[in-house]
Amino acid sequence: MRNKILKNKIASSAIRRRGGKGSIDVVVGLQWGDEGKGKNIDELLSHGIYSGVARFQGGANAGHTIKANGKTFIGHIIPSGCLQKDIELYIGNGVVVDAVSLIKEMRELEDLGFDVTPRLYISNRAKLVSYLHPFLDQADEYYRNKSSHKIGTTSRGIGPAYSDIRARRGLLLGDVLLPDFKEREENLRKFHHDFLNLYKEKHEFEIDEKKIEESKAKWWAAVEELKKLQICDLSFLVQKRLAEGKNILAEGAQAVMLDIDFGDYPNVTSSNTLPANVCLGLGIPHTVLRDIYGVTKAYTTKVGGGNFPARIKDQALEKAFQDAGHEFGATTGRPRMCGWLDLFALRHAIALSGVNKIFINKADICPINKGKNMKVVIGYKNNKKVLKEFPFYLNEVTSVITEEISGWGDSNHGVKNNKKVSKELRSYLNYIKRKLADLNVKIIAVGTGQDRDHFFNWEK
Repeated sequence: MRNKILKNKIASSAIRRRGGKGSIDVVVGLQWGDEGKGKNIDELLSHGIYSGVARFQGGANAGHTIKANGKTFIGHIIPSGCLQKDIELYIGNGVVVDAVSLIKEMRELEDLGFDVTPRLYISNRAKLVSYLHPFLDQADEYYRNKSSHKIGTTSRGIGPAYSDIRARRGLLLGDVLLPDFKEREENLRKFHHDFLNLYKEKHEFEIDEKKIEESKAKWWAAVEELKKLQICDLSFLVQKRLAEGKNILAEGAQAVMLDIDFGDYPNVTSSNTLPANVCLGLGIPHTVLRDIYGVTKAYTTKVGGGNFPARIKDQALEKAFQDAGHEFGATTGRPRMCGWLDLFALRHAIALSGVNKIFINKADICPINKGKNMKVVIGYKNNKKVLKEFPFYLNEVTSVITEEISGWGDSNHGVKNNKKVSKELRSYLNYIKRKLADLNVKIIAVGTGQDRDHFFNWEK
């Protein structure tokens, strides 16, 4: 019955389409990433409302963990509908594609019993990550670290790949099918080597030539595999599906607070993560967009550099959240900083993204038992001044304003019925609902574990 309730909600939303034509709904993270979007995307796709799922930005620096029917898959490039055999998978032009990572994921899925090749479509205008991009990423981080301005990237070459495209010298995925691809790649390789040598001469960055040669061999082998895939004009294909009356779900990588324009620059990702970028990242008009689903955790986490105002100051308690929530990066394995739910940042993210429906994940993770209070951040201060607007730079924040509410321990793990929710968690969810009431958003479901069915419906 639980799934049927949510299915009816989605279906009723899907009915109001544009004259019988299909539409696109979007799922985005509302914090600093790692909100568990993959689970929500996978669950939404299980109702038969959508025919496909599309990635529209980011690259292999994002990790989406999906658990279903006893199987677990951590995807970085392949969209989160990969464990559902009737869902088409789209990689849009806004994505930077790591060929080695993509082929590796496809083989891992084959081992799990999922051959995604027939239903995977890649935009010929997607951007290609070269084998030297990760080394350029590492060199830049090395240089920044020497000047104490380290960003904390995943060193997967995402930033340099986007930089090359903006400088109009990068490679597009469709280029691998052209007869002069090797010549195009050689020109870019020479430019990259010059850059690496500059880091070596000016900043003493050590270039591991053996690793470069190993990466080169793996990359060229992956490129040969890429040529066998369905590389196409994805904008044309997606618009064709919409004209056929089919609905598509667009999934964001990273999250709103990491957007290159509106995040804590320069401690951001290299792409626009907001739902507004779906149009540019897939090549579709804004008129086809409908519901915007936002995903947040019941607390907040962050990786990488920059200030984190909501961070829990008690190191032992922060470690308890890390361990209970398995807060270690799916891409890097790095421990995530853990903080209280940051409603000031969450309201900012909702306003930027136009979210109208919210999933709250990891509500089963609360190392603070009932009878003891946890905190919620409701505002920022710069010295004694209370900030009304979100700060230009997060390092302007000197302290936070908090309110307290009772913890609930681990009593809600796996709960699937909202009538069985502990009164403390119920109070917490109602508290959040009141704090967001003026933004016209609904908390539609609350996650209580990693599996697809570990959640309960909340607001009707």
